Amino acid sequence: MANLINAIMAILFAARIFGLPQVEYALGIIVMVMGFALGYIAFLNKKNKREKWEVYLLIPIFLFFVVDLFLDYLFPFDFRSTAIVGPYILLYYVGLWGLIGYGFRFDKKWGFVTLATYFLNMTLSILVRYV
Repeated sequence: MANLINAIMAILFAARIFGLPQVEYALGIIVMVMGFALGYIAFLNKKNKREKWEVYLLIPIFLFFVVDLFLDYLFPFDFRSTAIVGPYILLYYVGLWGLIGYGFRFDKKWGFVTLATYFLNMTLSILVRYV
């Protein structure tokens, strides 16, 4: 799921670059549902007494999508031009780093795939700022 989130977010950032707000909005909802699913997986991991890292590595991305739900969908305002954008972006990247760690903990090959999709996602997220 981490690779799919990274790929969808990369497409979302490309949609933002090309001025396609409806596509960006729809992709945002899709990836948010996936983020909430990861939160549920973390809950199930905790309930089933799995190793702590299987819970803790998923919490930041889940929290990011909770914050995003409020800032982008329930109470939308242009927060990206305010001081709260820093903590918002930090939470986003910490969440993605957790997904990378989760990928590596399960399988090295998938960890590297997750790392590659992360860099694609990161590159497009930076381009959005300068294009």
